[in-house]
Amino acid sequence: MPSTSDYKTKQDELQILINSRTPIITVETSEEDRLEKLLLAVATQMAVPFYTWSVTTGLKKFTGAALYNSDEPEKALANIATITGDAIFLLKDFARYCENDHISRRLRDLAANFCTARRSIVISAASLALPPELKCESAAFQFGLPGTDEMLGVINQVLVEANRELRVSVSLDANDISQLARNLLGLTQDEAARTLRKCLLAHGKADAELLSAVLDAKNAILRSDGLLETVRRDSSFTDVAGLKHLREWVDKRRSALTTEGRRFGLVPPKGVLITGVQGCGKSLAARAIAGEWGIELARLDAGRLYDKYVGESEKRLRNTLELAQELAPVVLWIDEIEKAFASAGTSGDADAGLSQRLLATFLTWMQEREPGVFLAATSNNITALPPEMLRKGRFDEIFFVDLPTADVRAALFALYLKKNSRNPALFDLPKLAAATEGFSGAEIEQAVAAGLYTAFDRKQQLSTEILLAEAKGTQPLSVTRAEDVEAIRDWAKSRAVPAD
Repeated sequence: MPSTSDYKTKQDELQILINSRTPIITVETSEEDRLEKLLLAVATQMAVPFYTWSVTTGLKKFTGAALYNSDEPEKALANIATITGDAIFLLKDFARYCENDHISRRLRDLAANFCTARRSIVISAASLALPPELKCESAAFQFGLPGTDEMLGVINQVLVEANRELRVSVSLDANDISQLARNLLGLTQDEAARTLRKCLLAHGKADAELLSAVLDAKNAILRSDGLLETVRRDSSFTDVAGLKHLREWVDKRRSALTTEGRRFGLVPPKGVLITGVQGCGKSLAARAIAGEWGIELARLDAGRLYDKYVGESEKRLRNTLELAQELAPVVLWIDEIEKAFASAGTSGDADAGLSQRLLATFLTWMQEREPGVFLAATSNNITALPPEMLRKGRFDEIFFVDLPTADVRAALFALYLKKNSRNPALFDLPKLAAATEGFSGAEIEQAVAAGLYTAFDRKQQLSTEILLAEAKGTQPLSVTRAEDVEAIRDWAKSRAVPAD
């Protein structure tokens, strides 16, 4: 999770860029006020003047009056050229004007002179791209989203205002407020403030129930804005039958998340790829990891990754992965990962190389990401994935989930009967397990669901006989697609660890 020192770290990174004589710094962010505060803190620490510019206000010293005739972009640069000595200049939404030849040339001339002093032009916008001739003079600064320390400031301010102006009662303790901050991670400061105010108005008070309301509201924003959505951590391995080896692996690596484990030198796990026969609980197992470890769960929707605009898909993926890092510690769940990267194993002609560029972006992130994001990916057709993704070291382990054994099938019947408020002791579980050889977990679940319909229709209680009849009338995937099942089993024999 982003620590309380994140803001100070960003301040130091920005100061290093300016001290290293970087003439142009680009910052992609919609949070202008937050960026201004950071730049002001840097300028104050460096004891240098700080100027801001926008097309509506012109060029001015921070909190000062605008310089005469400085509202137009080219005239603003002309004014900057007359200012001597060290300084930081924030130019808002300036990249759109850099396509103009005169402005681009003047900016390059300024950049050449800035290399001799601690003078930097910071260009900010929600989305920006400089012309090629300016890119070589610039460096991108990754501003990122607010961490927990900044969120705490937002929360305290909103709660004080709500209590004073709306008479909203506040019964949250320090732990609740810290959790509230974690629940808002992934939003900008303005989004967080609006979300908290909206939930306070709807709920009427600030109590423990507010935490869930805020988390739901944040999830709705993330779903509408991008590829990532946080998912309720409502599963653990108590909801899963079998998978003994996977359970043991996950349980053993829990220690790396503790302070004692880190002091001992344990390296936090990177991730697992879970493949196997369809309907055997791969997705549930991936979700259960977050429940076992007690950390957040976020789902990346691979199906929404591709964008019709050139360059946008790669950008969306980078932004999503950066957002996942902001949510750390988190389990990042990618279901059916082959949907996103299967074409990368081909020549790339099918999508003009887009899938290969996405794969390169993703592999770079897998290699270089900071600890805190555990990748739990599932695949129904692992042979469709490019070999680069399966190389040793990309994932800590590749697990294969096979069709359940007789013991596991009996446990699955017990699990699904309990979920439907039936006592498993009243059923002949060994007989049901024997009758469902070759069934997947999903097919057993469906047999129980169908049995309930049949029992209700007959005005009877659900029984072993009804379930046996439903099983007899089902053709499992292991029969209808026997060749596919055998193919994935053959692949896994020497390439994956059995999950059970």
